[in-house]
Amino acid sequence: MTVAAPKPPRRNNTKGTAPASPLAAEALTKAGHTHQAAPEELVTANFKVDAQFKHDLKMFAAMHKMSMVDVLRQGFALLKESKGSR
Repeated sequence: MTVAAPKPPRRNNTKGTAPASPLAAEALTKAGHTHQAAPEELVTANFKVDAQFKHDLKMFAAMHKMSMVDVLRQGFALLKESKGSR
């Protein structure tokens, strides 16, 4: 003969709720994809380059104690200047 054991009482969740992540909060403010970044706001730029270019860029940046982004920014500024663009 088997006896059904009583179920243990449910414990209250004493930890509380986790705070919303900044990305989730940002996603809520950007609902509908109508958010346009301010000119000084950092945004992601994704593009693919060959492995050798990435290696060269990273080595150059490290040798000159610069970030890869700074190398690209300065290089682009020089290119714009040489082409006479605003």
